Amino acid sequence: MSKKISITLKNNLSEIERLSKLIEDFGRINNLSPKIIFDVNLTLDELITNIISYGYEDEDDHKIIITIWLHENELKLKLVDDGLPFNPLTIQEPDHLTQTLDDRPIGGLGIYLVKKLMDDIDYKREKNKNILLMTKFIDKKI
Repeated sequence: MSKKISITLKNNLSEIERLSKLIEDFGRINNLSPKIIFDVNLTLDELITNIISYGYEDEDDHKIIITIWLHENELKLKLVDDGLPFNPLTIQEPDHLTQTLDDRPIGGLGIYLVKKLMDDIDYKREKNKNILLMTKFIDKKI
């Protein structure tokens, strides 16, 4: 494995496990810390779950393309899907963060979590595709 990988997933939640294993292998081979690997897995799990759950108005097969690469002290993630237009950067921070766990509604924290885990996020819609480019600053394991 190299400093760049790409994987194409079907719009099926069972595909997330395959992606997770690939990320763990990539992280181990490239000497990334367990925290970085965890953050990337959690981020992509959340985003892909949202795409599969809410991004399509039909039951057809769709492709979700994920590319991950290292560039100096940055781990770059590119997520491309042909789902409904959705810019996660426009989602406001949840207003129930100050509530007790018992009073909070279930869900609604995924995009907030992604924004906290990634150091930079950029979104564009191009040729009927959502393109999300994310950056995570990394330090190699010591």
